[in-house]
Amino acid sequence: MVSINKLIKKADAGDVDAMLKLGTMYRWGKGVVRDMDKCLYWTKQAAAMLSPAAYKYLGYHYGIPVGYSDINDDTADYKTVFDCFFKGAILDDANSMYKVGDMYFTGKFVEKDQRFAFKLYKESDELYDYPSAGLNLRFGECYCFGIGTEQDIDEAREHLEDAISKYEKRASAGSEAPEFFMEGFNRAKNLLKRIEADKIPGRPILLDDKEMREEYTAFINNEMLDYNEPKYYIKELESLKSENPKIEEPDVFFNDILASAESGDKVAMYDIAFYCFNRFENKPDNNGIIDFSLHYYHKAIRYGNQDAMYNLGSIYYHGDGGVTIDRKKAYYLYLYSNVHIAKGEIGVYYAKGEIVKQDYEKAFKCFVKCALLKINACYGSLANLARMYREGIFVEADEKFAEHLDFLSKKAQENIYSKAGGGV
Repeated sequence: MVSINKLIKKADAGDVDAMLKLGTMYRWGKGVVRDMDKCLYWTKQAAAMLSPAAYKYLGYHYGIPVGYSDINDDTADYKTVFDCFFKGAILDDANSMYKVGDMYFTGKFVEKDQRFAFKLYKESDELYDYPSAGLNLRFGECYCFGIGTEQDIDEAREHLEDAISKYEKRASAGSEAPEFFMEGFNRAKNLLKRIEADKIPGRPILLDDKEMREEYTAFINNEMLDYNEPKYYIKELESLKSENPKIEEPDVFFNDILASAESGDKVAMYDIAFYCFNRFENKPDNNGIIDFSLHYYHKAIRYGNQDAMYNLGSIYYHGDGGVTIDRKKAYYLYLYSNVHIAKGEIGVYYAKGEIVKQDYEKAFKCFVKCALLKINACYGSLANLARMYREGIFVEADEKFAEHLDFLSKKAQENIYSKAGGGV
């Protein structure tokens, strides 16, 4: 066993594993006198080296200072807890991703969003080599009651059985916090008993949050979305009808989709709008076909196609295709879009104080929600978060983490360019 002095020497030389080992020893009093100040010192030293595990440990510490537990203490510093788990999640720590999901699940610090929480649980599951008992318990509860996903009793049973098995192994191994594992074990056992006794009700069909649904309905019926169908001859449209290109796989042709759009198919409306706009947005003298595209984008939204909202919002925000910029209209289209990356665009509004009152906290939360998707299209949110961490805007300044976010942003942007053959 390495002596404490040798570990300190290694840690002083920059050995992250030694720092984490020292943090654990001082936290639990293993081979040393328990000392939370020294525990935090060494854990923060590891975090400064961008150790995912260090951010995870700090997240648990600030959630419940005495050690590991669920985040459920009224005295917890939720902003700091979220900051730590978010950093761990961005650095691909599976447990941190799961705990960020928990905060969206319960609405601690961030706005409650159980569908997004379930998405993060799935992401955590992919990061784990050996998914934890706690994550399996969450999956069991979600599948059991249809929370954030479709109800699936068979999936629930499988995850609960896995959770119980893992809790038993951890408890028998002499855990530092056996009460935590016992609490999870009992929850899993009790829920499994209810399943076996067929006492789980079917998932009711619930309407969206009433207030949000009313706001959304008011928006799609607002005159802001009025856009009449052009009644004049459009040469590009007639050319497309003659060409009848294949615009979807397998073998779905322009004229067939146009016919479906004309008959009221909201997906076809979106497909026609998207295809026509993208094909002609950079062409000269394109007003007619762009006008036609905008008509079908607006009509698709009127018929309830929320996917169309993000694309149309971007068109009005940037003035693509020669369209007159309308930032207010773009904001509401982003707001009601069901595309998650729209959160990043809304964050820009809050950061600038455009259309809405400037609010860096809301901007931060929007950028974070987008960044957690970990897709190339989130490069803008990653860059904006990098600036916030670099300059200490709303969050504590962290130059090292800001550099990492910048790296991820540039890498994502390069991926978009490479897939587009040199241009977006």
